[in-house]
Amino acid sequence: MTDHPGLAEGGICAWDEARNRAASFRRELEPVVATPEESVGSVLADPLLALADIPAYDTSLSDGWAIAGPGPWRIRSASRRDLFAGLDYHESTTHQLLRDGQATPVTSGEALGSGVTGVIAENRCLVEGDLLKARDQDSVRARIEPGTGVRPRGSDAAYGSELLPAGDRVTPAVAALAATAGHDHISIIPMPIVGLIRIGNEVLQSGIPRSGMTRDAVSPALPGWIAGIGGRCQPARWVTEGDGQLIEVIDDIISDVVITAGPASGGAVRRVLQGMKADILVDGVACKPGGSMLLAQLQDGRPLIHCGEIPADAVAALLTLLAPIIAALTGRPDPIRRSRMADTVFGDRQRTTLVPVRHVGDRGQDAQIISPGGPGGLFALSRADGIAVIPPGGIRRNEPAAVLPMS
Repeated sequence: MTDHPGLAEGGICAWDEARNRAASFRRELEPVVATPEESVGSVLADPLLALADIPAYDTSLSDGWAIAGPGPWRIRSASRRDLFAGLDYHESTTHQLLRDGQATPVTSGEALGSGVTGVIAENRCLVEGDLLKARDQDSVRARIEPGTGVRPRGSDAAYGSELLPAGDRVTPAVAALAATAGHDHISIIPMPIVGLIRIGNEVLQSGIPRSGMTRDAVSPALPGWIAGIGGRCQPARWVTEGDGQLIEVIDDIISDVVITAGPASGGAVRRVLQGMKADILVDGVACKPGGSMLLAQLQDGRPLIHCGEIPADAVAALLTLLAPIIAALTGRPDPIRRSRMADTVFGDRQRTTLVPVRHVGDRGQDAQIISPGGPGGLFALSRADGIAVIPPGGIRRNEPAAVLPMS
């Protein structure tokens, strides 16, 4: 099989080919309806439209005074309902709530009631008793045209206009925009559910390392890393009783993707997949770290990814295999980007090298290598915002390189 396109020496996949095979999962998840706050992390299934003008009312651009007509103005105190239209905006617009020659305090962003002809910032006014005067009455009055200091209704977006296209990820700011636009619910492609299976009892799940055993460093990190690339990780299921239990757990997990991890567990996973008649698409990748990663398709159609026990191996598997699978499931483009390398990297002659980088420079376009350090390269990973893909033979400074974003 060494002459198969995309296979490196020894029959394992070249890195690009492994990623292409992962991207071949073209089944998209069905849209669901959720509240804006429930939708964060998911993908818009339909364009986000404005269900009302944004802003829905004329609002003040600054803290100051709402005025009616020319000054000086007599200060009027009244309830918010009288001066600011609130939910009764449409019914109150024909009623003169603020009369010529009157003024009332207003804060930035507050809705303005009928009769308001402008807003003066507080630093441009003087209060003398119950009168409000401009500091420089003649020049200020000349500049107070109708609408001065007012953010008009619909100035950001008109009713029915498209705010965001389908396929955009729902961030907290997008959820806020959806609420501002009048949405109680939006149609989304949900975050794919990732079922995590930890295999073996060679690592500790809690406490201080002891008796020659180390702490499990992969399980605490995977949910966050998976969320960063658009998935939702279930709590880890532990398998310690052999192949039969592993088969049972794989069948029992309700998820869109299955991930297995554990020290020296690759052989057990391969045995189980063979017994389950799964189709192994990637059995090793010509890269470091993460060369032992595996991708299979279960009989029910779900992809299964096996990653190593070291955090750097797990990150390599997630960004190489899981990221394109999640993009395919949600209909999003591949998140890979191009950045200019700030350093020369002498890569392996035959394998792709995946190295942690952080973006620097005025425009954040330069990818700077972070020196490995700490257990399993965790010090470097903790400071990285992406993983640079260094092709066999290396890459020169200032040359463009593919970078896999970590969030």
